[in-house]
Amino acid sequence: MHRKLMAQCLFAGGRMVSSSTTMVTRNHIKLTNAGAMALIQAASAKATAINVPECISVVDEAGELLAFSRMDGARPGSIEVALTKARSAARRRRATKDEAGGNDLAAIKLGLVSQLNVTQVGGGIPIVVDGQTIGAIGVSSGTIDEDIAVANAGIEAFQAQCK
Repeated sequence: MHRKLMAQCLFAGGRMVSSSTTMVTRNHIKLTNAGAMALIQAASAKATAINVPECISVVDEAGELLAFSRMDGARPGSIEVALTKARSAARRRRATKDEAGGNDLAAIKLGLVSQLNVTQVGGGIPIVVDGQTIGAIGVSSGTIDEDIAVANAGIEAFQAQCK
């Protein structure tokens, strides 16, 4: 059994793999449900403080939903936008406002080729712990500056709790 498994590993993907090639990743940090809820709570507190009801999404490193909140008064049309911002930030490993280097035409092209899964609209911020992107938060329903401020409040509170 052991030899068969080793032979399969050495011939992974139809090509020979060196026996010194790393076959697994260890010590990968994961965002928990409790962590996602802490981000939602801190972001919601900021949104309440500035009197802007928001839709807030938290996703894992692959962009899959972990937690979501639509505050009373937040626009229903912002639900999908908040999720897209979070997914874009997690999958692209950068804040959405930094996508495409500010080049609007490049951002539009990127959005189209990604089937609208990547956005340049501010309000999506990756969650980084020990140099690893473990997820992202996406906020929508206010102005871009309000969305960014609410997302940053969630990130800052989360990072303070992780220290």
